[in-house]
Amino acid sequence: MEKIGFFEETEGVKSSTRLNSFMLLLFLMGFDIMLAQTPTFALDYNFIFFNFVGLLGVFTPKYLHKLAESKLGTIKN
Repeated sequence: MEKIGFFEETEGVKSSTRLNSFMLLLFLMGFDIMLAQTPTFALDYNFIFFNFVGLLGVFTPKYLHKLAESKLGTIKN
């Protein structure tokens, strides 16, 4: 039995959704770090809301995909 990699669904099957989620998370973290270094930065409602929406955008598609697979089953061609 081979070890499943971080960006793989199952053995040898790459997951672009996991890769996209990871890249979006890194972008959001980098954007926050750059924004926090500006002189006018304020930890306010807009900043927190933007991060919340960004995190929802990163992690919701993968969860919805798994939920749909568990309820509907996999689609076979």
